[in-house]
Amino acid sequence: MYMFLPFLLALAGCVWWSRRGLSYALWSATVVVTIAWFFHHATDPLKLSF
Repeated sequence: MYMFLPFLLALAGCVWWSRRGLSYALWSATVVVTIAWFFHHATDPLKLSF
């Protein structure tokens, strides 16, 4: 769950120091990593046995 935290912290640092272009790039990378991670884990079928 916390795999995107380094990207988010870098994004926050860039916003803090007013680096607009790098902030957009890091935000995009964070979104891509989060979506890819979701699809990696959400596509496996659940093996439930009742």
